Amino acid sequence: MLWPPAGWGIDEGCRLPSFAAVTGVPDVVELSLAWNDAGLGIRAVARGIGAARWCQPTKPEDSDGLHVWIATRPTGESHRAGRYCRRLALLPTGGGVRADRPAAVSPPIPRASEAPPDLHGDAIHIEARCGTDGWSIDAFVTAAALPGWDPAEVPRLGFFAAVIDRRLGRVPCFAPPEFPWEGDPTTWTELELVRR
Repeated sequence: MLWPPAGWGIDEGCRLPSFAAVTGVPDVVELSLAWNDAGLGIRAVARGIGAARWCQPTKPEDSDGLHVWIATRPTGESHRAGRYCRRLALLPTGGGVRADRPAAVSPPIPRASEAPPDLHGDAIHIEARCGTDGWSIDAFVTAAALPGWDPAEVPRLGFFAAVIDRRLGRVPCFAPPEFPWEGDPTTWTELELVRR
Protein backbone atom coordinates (compact mmCIF):
# COMPACT_ATOMS: atom_id res chain seq x y z
CA MET A 1 0.00 0.00 0.00
CA LEU A 2 1.24 3.53 -0.79
CA TRP A 3 0.85 4.79 2.77
CA PRO A 4 2.08 6.66 4.74
CA PRO A 5 3.01 9.35 2.20
CA ALA A 6 6.50 9.91 3.64
CA GLY A 7 7.64 6.63 2.12
CA TRP A 8 5.45 6.15 -0.90
CA GLY A 9 7.95 7.33 -3.52
CA ILE A 10 6.13 10.14 -5.29
CA ASP A 11 8.80 12.18 -7.05
CA GLU A 12 9.19 14.48 -10.06
CA GLY A 13 8.53 11.56 -12.41
CA CYS A 14 5.02 11.28 -10.96
CA ARG A 15 4.05 14.92 -11.55
CA LEU A 16 1.34 15.62 -14.09
CA PRO A 17 1.93 18.48 -16.54
CA SER A 18 0.16 21.79 -15.99
CA PHE A 19 -2.22 22.95 -18.72
CA ALA A 20 -3.11 26.21 -16.97
CA ALA A 21 -1.53 28.39 -19.68
CA VAL A 22 -3.43 26.52 -22.41
CA THR A 23 -6.81 26.48 -20.65
CA GLY A 24 -6.59 30.06 -19.35
CA VAL A 25 -6.88 29.32 -15.62
CA PRO A 26 -4.61 30.29 -12.72
CA ASP A 27 -1.68 27.90 -12.25
CA VAL A 28 -2.30 27.17 -8.56
CA VAL A 29 -1.77 23.42 -8.12
CA GLU A 30 1.01 20.88 -8.57
CA LEU A 31 -0.50 17.43 -8.96
CA SER A 32 1.31 14.07 -8.74
CA LEU A 33 -0.01 10.51 -8.98
CA ALA A 34 1.41 7.10 -8.13
CA TRP A 35 -0.27 3.72 -8.13
CA ASN A 36 0.11 0.07 -7.32
CA ASP A 37 -2.27 -2.87 -7.26
CA ALA A 38 -3.67 -1.69 -3.91
CA GLY A 39 -4.82 1.71 -5.21
CA LEU A 40 -3.97 5.25 -6.27
CA GLY A 41 -1.81 7.83 -4.47
CA ILE A 42 -2.57 11.52 -5.04
CA ARG A 43 -0.43 14.46 -3.95
CA ALA A 44 -1.64 18.03 -4.52
CA VAL A 45 0.07 21.24 -3.49
CA ALA A 46 -2.01 24.41 -3.93
CA ARG A 47 -0.29 27.80 -3.71
CA GLY A 48 -1.47 31.33 -4.23
CA ILE A 49 -4.96 30.77 -2.84
CA GLY A 50 -4.53 32.30 0.61
CA ALA A 51 -5.37 30.96 4.07
CA ALA A 52 -9.16 31.24 4.07
CA ARG A 53 -10.97 28.04 3.15
CA TRP A 54 -14.54 26.79 3.34
CA CYS A 55 -14.73 23.01 3.74
CA GLN A 56 -18.03 21.33 4.58
CA PRO A 57 -18.10 17.53 4.17
CA THR A 58 -21.91 17.73 4.10
CA LYS A 59 -21.68 20.08 1.08
CA PRO A 60 -18.71 18.61 -0.81
CA GLU A 61 -19.63 19.96 -4.25
CA ASP A 62 -19.03 23.52 -3.04
CA SER A 63 -16.18 22.87 -0.60
CA ASP A 64 -12.66 24.19 -1.08
CA GLY A 65 -10.11 21.53 -1.90
CA LEU A 66 -9.03 19.15 -4.61
CA HIS A 67 -11.85 17.46 -6.52
CA VAL A 68 -10.99 14.44 -8.65
CA TRP A 69 -12.93 12.30 -11.11
CA ILE A 70 -11.68 8.77 -11.76
CA ALA A 71 -12.80 6.19 -14.32
CA THR A 72 -11.19 2.77 -13.84
CA ARG A 73 -12.58 1.45 -17.13
CA PRO A 74 -12.41 4.45 -19.49
CA THR A 75 -14.05 4.05 -22.87
CA GLY A 76 -13.67 7.59 -24.22
CA GLU A 77 -17.13 7.24 -25.77
CA SER A 78 -19.82 7.70 -23.13
CA HIS A 79 -20.77 11.24 -22.14
CA ARG A 80 -22.28 9.94 -18.89
CA ALA A 81 -20.41 8.50 -15.92
CA GLY A 82 -21.18 4.92 -14.95
CA ARG A 83 -20.49 2.49 -12.14
CA TYR A 84 -16.73 2.50 -12.80
CA CYS A 85 -16.52 6.27 -12.25
CA ARG A 86 -16.08 8.02 -8.93
CA ARG A 87 -15.83 11.65 -7.88
CA LEU A 88 -13.89 12.53 -4.75
CA ALA A 89 -13.73 15.78 -2.83
CA LEU A 90 -10.42 15.83 -0.95
CA LEU A 91 -10.80 18.59 1.62
CA PRO A 92 -7.80 19.99 3.55
CA THR A 93 -9.97 20.63 6.60
CA GLY A 94 -13.58 20.29 7.75
CA GLY A 95 -13.39 16.74 9.10
CA GLY A 96 -13.19 15.42 12.64
CA VAL A 97 -14.99 16.55 15.80
CA ARG A 98 -13.51 20.07 15.63
CA ALA A 99 -13.64 20.29 11.82
CA ASP A 100 -9.86 20.71 11.76
CA ARG A 101 -8.96 17.41 10.08
CA PRO A 102 -8.86 16.61 6.35
CA ALA A 103 -11.82 14.76 4.87
CA ALA A 104 -12.55 12.66 1.78
CA VAL A 105 -16.12 12.58 0.48
CA SER A 106 -17.63 11.00 -2.65
CA PRO A 107 -20.31 13.33 -4.05
CA PRO A 108 -22.43 12.15 -6.97
CA ILE A 109 -21.40 12.88 -10.55
CA PRO A 110 -24.05 14.92 -12.39
CA ARG A 111 -26.08 12.98 -15.00
CA ALA A 112 -24.40 9.67 -14.10
CA SER A 113 -26.14 6.65 -15.62
CA GLU A 114 -25.19 4.52 -12.63
CA ALA A 115 -23.63 5.34 -9.26
CA PRO A 116 -20.56 3.54 -7.91
CA PRO A 117 -20.87 1.52 -4.70
CA ASP A 118 -20.96 3.43 -1.42
CA LEU A 119 -17.63 4.62 -0.08
CA HIS A 120 -16.62 3.01 3.22
CA GLY A 121 -14.89 5.04 5.93
CA ASP A 122 -11.49 3.34 5.69
CA ALA A 123 -11.31 3.27 1.88
CA ILE A 124 -9.36 6.56 1.64
CA HIS A 125 -6.40 7.66 3.74
CA ILE A 126 -5.79 11.41 3.76
CA GLU A 127 -3.36 13.89 5.31
CA ALA A 128 -3.26 17.65 4.77
CA ARG A 129 -1.24 20.70 5.75
CA CYS A 130 -2.68 24.19 5.65
CA GLY A 131 -0.64 27.38 5.38
CA THR A 132 -1.01 31.09 4.78
CA ASP A 133 -0.68 30.67 1.00
CA GLY A 134 -2.61 27.44 0.41
CA TRP A 135 -2.66 23.77 1.36
CA SER A 136 -1.22 20.39 0.47
CA ILE A 137 -3.03 17.06 0.42
CA ASP A 138 -1.73 13.49 0.32
CA ALA A 139 -4.38 10.85 -0.25
CA PHE A 140 -4.34 7.14 -0.92
CA VAL A 141 -7.49 5.88 -2.62
CA THR A 142 -7.63 2.15 -1.97
CA ALA A 143 -8.84 -0.36 -4.55
CA ALA A 144 -11.99 -0.74 -2.43
CA ALA A 145 -12.89 2.86 -3.33
CA LEU A 146 -12.18 2.32 -7.04
CA PRO A 147 -14.84 0.05 -8.57
CA GLY A 148 -13.34 -1.95 -11.42
CA TRP A 149 -9.72 -1.26 -10.35
CA ASP A 150 -7.56 -3.86 -12.09
CA PRO A 151 -4.38 -2.32 -13.56
CA ALA A 152 -3.26 -5.67 -15.00
CA GLU A 153 -6.45 -5.99 -17.06
CA VAL A 154 -7.04 -2.28 -17.76
CA PRO A 155 -3.73 -0.33 -17.55
CA ARG A 156 -5.47 3.01 -18.21
CA LEU A 157 -7.27 5.49 -16.04
CA GLY A 158 -9.74 8.23 -16.89
CA PHE A 159 -8.77 11.14 -14.65
CA PHE A 160 -9.72 14.74 -14.05
CA ALA A 161 -8.97 17.19 -11.25
CA ALA A 162 -9.99 20.68 -10.26
CA VAL A 163 -9.23 23.01 -7.39
CA ILE A 164 -12.35 24.54 -5.92
CA ASP A 165 -11.75 27.76 -4.03
CA ARG A 166 -14.20 30.34 -2.71
CA ARG A 167 -12.14 33.23 -4.10
CA LEU A 168 -10.98 31.74 -7.42
CA GLY A 169 -13.99 29.53 -8.17
CA ARG A 170 -13.55 26.30 -10.12
CA VAL A 171 -10.02 25.88 -11.49
CA PRO A 172 -9.87 22.77 -13.73
CA CYS A 173 -6.49 21.15 -14.35
CA PHE A 174 -6.93 19.75 -17.87
CA ALA A 175 -9.73 21.58 -19.69
CA PRO A 176 -11.22 25.07 -19.95
CA PRO A 177 -13.72 26.02 -17.23
CA GLU A 178 -16.61 26.09 -19.72
CA PHE A 179 -16.24 22.39 -20.67
CA PRO A 180 -18.72 19.97 -19.01
CA TRP A 181 -15.97 18.10 -17.14
CA GLU A 182 -17.97 17.79 -13.92
CA GLY A 183 -20.24 15.20 -15.52
CA ASP A 184 -18.80 14.16 -18.90
CA PRO A 185 -16.06 11.48 -18.86
CA THR A 186 -15.12 12.25 -22.49
CA THR A 187 -13.58 15.53 -21.26
CA TRP A 188 -11.32 13.75 -18.76
CA THR A 189 -7.72 12.92 -19.58
CA GLU A 190 -6.64 9.30 -20.01
CA LEU A 191 -3.54 8.17 -18.17
CA GLU A 192 -1.49 5.07 -18.91
CA LEU A 193 -0.61 3.11 -15.78
CA VAL A 194 3.10 2.29 -16.15
CA ARG A 195 5.08 0.16 -13.70
CA ARG A 196 8.58 1.26 -12.82
